Amino acid sequence: MSAQWLARWRILVEEGPEAVMRALVAESDHAVELRQNSPFAGVLSQAQRLAILRAFRRYAGVPPGKGGPTVL
Repeated sequence: MSAQWLARWRILVEEGPEAVMRALVAESDHAVELRQNSPFAGVLSQAQRLAILRAFRRYAGVPPGKGGPTVL
């Protein structure tokens, strides 16, 4: 990851969790590019990541087998 993207993520993290969450769900070209250069890769194990995705799907009311990988 380039220093430019790391600096942009650092600014967001310093602004607080709300700023990070906005970046994680925004649909702008900048936000998409930002997510493609995320410093968070590897922070969670695959099992933790899948548990979070399952919990979100339950929260959002997405039926199993719909709207994502079948492992969820």
